[in-house]
Amino acid sequence: MLSTLNSRMLAVAGFALCSLFSSCSDDKDEVSYDVPTTYSFENVNYSGQTDRISMLTELDGYIKTGNNGAVLNAQKMKNMYANANAPFAEARLNTSGKQLKDKTIMSAQALIENYFDVAANASLQGTTPAINGKAGILTTADNSKYLVDANGVEPAQIIQKGLMGAVFYFQAVESYLTEAKTGAAVDNATVTPGEGTKMQHHFDEAFGYFGAPIDFPTNLNNLKFWANYSNKVNPSLGSNKAIMDAFLKGRAAINAKDMKGKDEAIATIRTEWEKLVAASAILELNLAKTHIADQAKKSHYLSEAMGFVLSLKFKSDRKITDAQHQEALAKLGTNFYNTTAADINAAINIISTAYGLDNIKAQL
Repeated sequence: MLSTLNSRMLAVAGFALCSLFSSCSDDKDEVSYDVPTTYSFENVNYSGQTDRISMLTELDGYIKTGNNGAVLNAQKMKNMYANANAPFAEARLNTSGKQLKDKTIMSAQALIENYFDVAANASLQGTTPAINGKAGILTTADNSKYLVDANGVEPAQIIQKGLMGAVFYFQAVESYLTEAKTGAAVDNATVTPGEGTKMQHHFDEAFGYFGAPIDFPTNLNNLKFWANYSNKVNPSLGSNKAIMDAFLKGRAAINAKDMKGKDEAIATIRTEWEKLVAASAILELNLAKTHIADQAKKSHYLSEAMGFVLSLKFKSDRKITDAQHQEALAKLGTNFYNTTAADINAAINIISTAYGLDNIKAQL
């Protein structure tokens, strides 16, 4: 009798221990592993993403020389876009084998290239002041200058924000963070030195497009594009921790062969990044509304917002419907001289409703 009781007590104790440690052999759905606080994993390489971020940085810098009266060359911009004819001052980019164009969602390529032509044509006006119906330079009350087209649209901002969405966001959420690149059928066993498994490498490439340092958000230095905007809206949205934690958890899960944890992390990144795009659009719309009496600032912020609104459509399972998206664009209009504060408020409300941001829209 005592022997039987002891056996039962040992069994209960063993079960209790197993409940504390998820690596027990009888629990095959749970895996125990550590999630680091920085993106400091073995065999990480997202140099291609870093190159494309550098390419957009240089392209953006060139286009903005038009703000000071420089005449822009449309072919040079197209060469930078497609990495043709050694267009970059940073010589290594010319021989990197990478480009922005072939990673741009097909539906946006013609739009981007058209804005290269728009920017070049507007720059022919030199430093001539812009007015409704005529391209040129809009100058703010504090002497900031922006090159705009005849409708008060700033091509530089449509191009920059458009490519943030059509390349960086699109490639991350619609290519790398999908079944095709990080799903169950993707090799997560064969390690290529310096790159890891195919699944690890694809996940790392998605992280590369976010533009954050490996110790983000503790380190807020040298933030690029999306990471920079994440930090701008973070006080209201909490995007910094939400996105970075998911990237850390996802890569650790892949390492540990925890496919459930990996899938949950990917779902979080895709949801939170889309919300970041929407919040960034609202941020710029709020700034445009605040500066409604200063046409230069109004046009500048509306152009940034337009680029972000356009980017919302580059995710297949987006929350915003096609009808809502079209309505938001229609509220902004095609001529920013005519866009009113009421129009901007309406666009904000459409986006905030679609993304459940009504409670923070005024804070962004």
